[in-house]
Parts: sequence; structure tokens; C-alpha cells
Amino acid sequence: MKKLITITTLALLVTITLMSQLGCNKDTEITTSESNRWLELLSVLPANENTLKAAYLQDFAYLAEKVDRQTTPQYVISRQHHLSGYTPRVILGELPADEEWEQTLGFVTADVDQTIYAGALPVHYYEAVRGRFNRDDVDNAARTGPGNDILEIVPYQGSDFYSWGEDHNINFSLRSTVRPLGKGFRLALVDDFIFWVGWTDGIKEMIDSYEDNIDSLADIEDYQLLAQGLEELDVCYAFFSAESQSISHIKEVYKEFIEQPDPSDASKRFAAELEEPVLLKPYQALVTGAGIDEEGYYMTIVLLNSSEELAQENATLLEQRINQAKITWRGDKWSDLIESMEIENKGQLTLARLYGEVCVYWDSFEILGGEPYEPLLMHE
Repeated sequence: MKKLITITTLALLVTITLMSQLGCNKDTEITTSESNRWLELLSVLPANENTLKAAYLQDFAYLAEKVDRQTTPQYVISRQHHLSGYTPRVILGELPADEEWEQTLGFVTADVDQTIYAGALPVHYYEAVRGRFNRDDVDNAARTGPGNDILEIVPYQGSDFYSWGEDHNINFSLRSTVRPLGKGFRLALVDDFIFWVGWTDGIKEMIDSYEDNIDSLADIEDYQLLAQGLEELDVCYAFFSAESQSISHIKEVYKEFIEQPDPSDASKRFAAELEEPVLLKPYQALVTGAGIDEEGYYMTIVLLNSSEELAQENATLLEQRINQAKITWRGDKWSDLIESMEIENKGQLTLARLYGEVCVYWDSFEILGGEPYEPLLMHE
């Protein structure tokens, strides 16, 4: 993957140089770094219909490094994740404990620096963590921990992965925080990544993605451009999606909910947001995120447009949309939770940095269908 990122970076640098020689304004372009940590994280996710809808990346280590230097109040911006140690054990009514992670997986939550997950729960869902793991500890946990009596060690692409039971098999005796339904799961430790999925083809896909045997999300040109925008905005967490946020698609996905809404205020606000909203112009993909600097916490938005003209138009429309829309689950206007904001366009990208409590909503734009999401970024 590192070779791919290097080649991609060189190609982008050559393109920018050629454009500059043709008279383009350098100030309107996003500069590329020699390595991009977002592409490194995306490299473990196979590019398919499920992962393109939603991919969540969290860099806990980078956030901790920045917060240590800040005096601003804390906001809870981490998204829950089975392997990060933040998901309550709802089924058993207990809180997660490092003892469980150590016994089942061979590491504790303090060893995790970054998390990656994407796909559709509860079946085609890809999870991974990156951190400081000891191979002997992971191997010992797999061989001696819960489910060791059904453990198989499977060789694949020069590495081994651990496999418990049949694909997506539910075994209530194995229920835990990392196995909410008692699924057997498959685990692979590849370099400093641990992959954790519920079916054999899934673990093979993640290994193949990381080894460049198949396309990963990092190989998608749209995501490479969005990752450049993230570097520009300096975030700690990110949500990528190539799913259409058009109002027609949203109405189709939430058709039953719109036609038979529940009586809650949130449902009424969601329906109202679809009536006569200011709409963005169509864009190709998006990434939202959260970060912190000397001014405080902020939420970021990056939209990839088909042209620089559309990027500029969407910068204007996004500001109008923020000033018009309400947060469906809360009732406040988006602008009420924003202390200050910066919206601009660079090349094909529309970029926004929104300071204030709004930062906690960076992960609210996945279109699920079962309940209202936040339709701030709807387009025509």
C-alpha cells in the first residue's frame, strides 16, 4: 500500500506542477503530503458497495497528542466501536473491561491508536484496529481464550488468520463486548493492524486490500482527493461516503418513515427538512470529520465536486444550508451550535471548518434507512 500511496502522490504532484505551468493559481489547489494517514487506514477496506456507503476512521493517538497541548473543554466525539473498547455490553448489561480484550484478543484498549470500520451491520461489516500489538499475546489469547475449542488457524497469502465457527454463526455462549451476538469471527494480525470480521471471505478481502491484491478504498481517486482535503483541515476522526445524498435518494430510502412517521418531534423535524430546503448542487463524494486546534474543537466537511465552479457554488450554498437547517434529533439550528465557521473552495473541493459544540455531529451523515439521519448535506 505504501508503494501505491507514493506513486499516487507523485502523480498528483506532477499534475499540479503541469497545471501551474499552464497558469493555474497555486492558492486554489490543495497541496499533497508525501504520505497520507487517511489513505493508509483506508487501504485495509476493500472497495465494494457496502464500504463505499460509509467508512469511519478514528485516530485516538493523534487526538490525545493535540488535546495534551490544549486547555479547551472536552467534547465526547469518539464513535462507539466493538474493538476500540467504547461499546457498552448492552446484551449482558455490563461495561466493557480490558480483561475481556486481553483474554479474547491479546491486547487492551490502551494499545489501540486508530480504528477503522465500514459496511453494513450485522453481516457485511469490516472492523480493524491499528496499534501496538504483541503477536505472541494475540496468538495466546486466540488459542486459550473463549471459543478456543472451535478455533481453526487458516493459512492465507503467507500469513495465518484465526477462525471460530461458521460464517456469521451465532453462539450465545460466546456473547461478549467484542462478540455481541456470540459470533465466532475471524481475526488476522497483519503488521500493526488487527482485522476482525464475521466471515471468511471478509477477512481474505481485508488482507488482499492491504496487500494490494484487490482495490481498496485508498485506490479510489475520489477518496484520494478527499483525503487531501482532510490533511488540509487537520482532523482526528473522519467519515467517508460515496453514497448519493440527493433529496430523491433520501426520500426513497426513508419512504416508509416519511409516510408513517412516529409522533416524536425529531420525526417531525426530519419531515420538515425535506419540504423546501436549500439544496446543494450534486457532488461526487464527501468526508466529514472532527479535530481540534488552538481555537477549540471543530467539525469539518469536505465535498468533492465535478468542477471548480461547482465547488465555489457549493461553498455559498453550504453556508445557506447551515443557517437554514435544524438538527433533527435536537431541534437546534446548526448555526446555534457554531461559534465560528470557515467555508472555502480549493480546486474541486468545498471545505468547511465549523467550531463549537457542532463537532459532536461529525458522524451523523450515514444514510441507514431505519431512522432519520442528519440531512444537512442534501443535494439536488
